[in-house]
Amino acid sequence: MIEVTMKELTKERLAIRKTNPVRSNVLLMLVNAVKNITIEERREETPADFAKAAKKMQSELLSTIEEYKKGGADTSELEQELKELTPFLPTMLSPEAMEAEARKIIDALPAEEKNLKNIMPKLKAIEGFDMKAAKSIVEKILG
Repeated sequence: MIEVTMKELTKERLAIRKTNPVRSNVLLMLVNAVKNITIEERREETPADFAKAAKKMQSELLSTIEEYKKGGADTSELEQELKELTPFLPTMLSPEAMEAEARKIIDALPAEEKNLKNIMPKLKAIEGFDMKAAKSIVEKILG
């Protein structure tokens, strides 16, 4: 994941809009998504905002690509957008690393607090932790 600011991305987007319209479009969508987050939460942007926005955009692009493929449509431009978005995505932890992190959190909790309600927020704070897999990992550890 690269660290940038909205100002830097806007400047780059304006410089490349004629030579690389796909990247320019991705940068515009990313800046707008981060801008919406900062306006909604009334604060300055953070690197985590770019990762969050990029992850959401990735999910939407993958879903759109899947739908286009079902209909037999050309997905090359969408796949190019996905490629341009990749450097902004957070680095995801491996399944083994996620399990190790979850074990650390669970082991640090007193017995009466070892439940999903107490564990999940702590896992969510770990960058690169796949929250879709979190519940099954925690349930596996808790047995």
